[in-house]
Amino acid sequence: MLNENTVLSLNPDRQALARHEAALREHGFGVISVSAPLEARFEIEMGRCGVFLTCDMVSAVIYSDLVQLFRRNCPQGLVVWVTCNGHLDDADVVLSDRDQPESIVGTIRARLKAR
Repeated sequence: MLNENTVLSLNPDRQALARHEAALREHGFGVISVSAPLEARFEIEMGRCGVFLTCDMVSAVIYSDLVQLFRRNCPQGLVVWVTCNGHLDDADVVLSDRDQPESIVGTIRARLKAR
């Protein structure tokens, strides 16, 4: 069952993953943190998350595959891409990797409220 306040966070950088998780939890989000695409695939197939948060440390091919899977399993979900390299067309929100985790949380919350 989709829960828009649950974020699936995929990041191979465990420190960044922990920072994002802490900020999201502090602001009332449920978080499922994973560091590998295979783990993300499993969680997406479970369909429990309303937000998929990932970064450009995930290859473009894997990212595209996971986004397609997320869109099939969570069609009302929000895809957030954190990058230092620019925009991706299939992301709903693109943020700079220089943004603080609290800023990322604020952007996610605002986008969810706007729906």
